[in-house]
Order: sequence, then structure tokens, then C-alpha cells
Amino acid sequence: MENFTNEQIEEIMNSTFAGLSLFYRDTNLSEQQLAVYQTGIILQEKAFTDASYRGGGLATKHRFLIASARAKNAAMFEHGTNWGLVIMNSGSFFKVLDIYTVQDKTQITLLHIPEEGVELFSKAKINIEDQIVARAREGFEQKLALPPIPELTTEEWLVRTKNPVGISADGEPWV
Repeated sequence: MENFTNEQIEEIMNSTFAGLSLFYRDTNLSEQQLAVYQTGIILQEKAFTDASYRGGGLATKHRFLIASARAKNAAMFEHGTNWGLVIMNSGSFFKVLDIYTVQDKTQITLLHIPEEGVELFSKAKINIEDQIVARAREGFEQKLALPPIPELTTEEWLVRTKNPVGISADGEPWV
């Protein structure tokens, strides 16, 4: 990339991929909301993004699988809910890596990227992205055969995670 030094690219890659983990956020999207998610676009979420490190079957029609190296484990602040809560900061940027549908369930794979990496990730596809997508699809297929995790089917959790990531309830991107 002409606008980045090798050191800047290395720093962005380390910030994005070092310690990368997968997190789950299940919801039901409208067709209008789902249509916004297109592979390769970058969205910014204005609010904090709650997700779980606990992955099981889906109790909803849609799953955001978020690959992040910077999600903060907040499980210690739970009071017996056992959600496996992780939180990503408000203003976080996400690149849509994949939209994958099996039967009537859809997984949207998002890569949590640093603000300084938005330009780089909007212009380039990093080969690690393909590895994340392959792993995400395989995991999704396996988890479809599992029952949902009971704690992640509670009304309180589903209210926390009902909003789409990076778009308004009307399906308009924040950026």
C-alpha cells in the first residue's frame, strides 16, 4: 500500500490478528437489514458491541461471528447470567468477511479492525481473511447440529444482542 510504511502495516496486522478469537452474537434481522451486509464492506458500530465467547446452536435466524483480538472479557461483571460476555468498544470498525446461509440460518462473519486499519482493509484482502472464513463456515455447520446454550436464549440476553452490528434498526449503515 502506497500510503503505509511496512512498519505501519505490521502494526495494523498485529493489532488485528494477534490473539484473534471468535465471538457469537445471535439475533433476528429483517430482510432489509440482512441485505446491507455485503462481503468486503466496512461498517462502524456506534454503540458498544456485546457478544459471547460461548458458541452453541442458534436460537435465532442470524448469527454475527465476530473475529476480534480486542474484545474485552466482561464475564467477571456478570451476576450469575453465565453469558460469557465480551464487549467491543463503541466506535469499533468491522469488515464483513462472509455471509453464509445453511438451510434457514445465516452467519455473518465480521473482522474487528482498528481505526487506523480501515483504509488498508478497504483496499486489500488479506489472505488470513480466507482462513477465518473457512474456519467460520466449518464451525457454523458444526454448531447448527448443537442445541442453543440456554443462557444465550434468555430474554435479557436476546434484548442485549437484538440490534444489528454497524447499521441502524432501519438498515442504514452508520458510516
